[in-house]
Amino acid sequence: MEKRILATLRRWGRGCVFSNRDFYHLGSEGNIAWCFYQLKNKGVIRALWKGIYDYPKFSTLLQETLAPDLDKVAQALARKHQWSIQPSGNVALNYLGLSTQVPTRCLYLSDGPSRSFEIEGRTLEFKHIPVREARLGNNECSMFIQAVKELGERALSDEYSAALSSLLTPALCNQLHKALPQLSEKLRRILRPLLPTPHYG
Repeated sequence: MEKRILATLRRWGRGCVFSNRDFYHLGSEGNIAWCFYQLKNKGVIRALWKGIYDYPKFSTLLQETLAPDLDKVAQALARKHQWSIQPSGNVALNYLGLSTQVPTRCLYLSDGPSRSFEIEGRTLEFKHIPVREARLGNNECSMFIQAVKELGERALSDEYSAALSSLLTPALCNQLHKALPQLSEKLRRILRPLLPTPHYG
């Protein structure tokens, strides 16, 4: 089983973050935990939190192991606990390339309990919101909505509107149109000018 886990990690690539739940299809929880223990002792994987690991990247330039991607950590925790999550405004802006500031505190909205995790000297926080608000399309859709919410009226400015429009794929536009009825009127008013008119039929 250890070889199969390692083959999967190599396929996912350096920097991937995972939990035992991601490997339940390979065998029992006890056997998976033992394999993780063995791989951790060999320095192949790194423990980030109880039951959460990464396949760390190494920088040849810096000659050091890089810090984990907190968005990938958040997604792994969400899969493990079966939460629906969406990034808060500052996190969304950063991951969409609309801000160069890397937040030291990453906040995600979740239909799970409010919890905080310290990961490699950075804070990963989950804030509980109603289930309806936590399930606004896929992760890409949620991230776009939170970025626009954080920008507010600035989203329609010359500085941001072109950048936001360049992120819109047909699939994302479809998700956003479906999510519009669940959003506040203020947010709908800002989003509509950014979206092309939907075509039906």
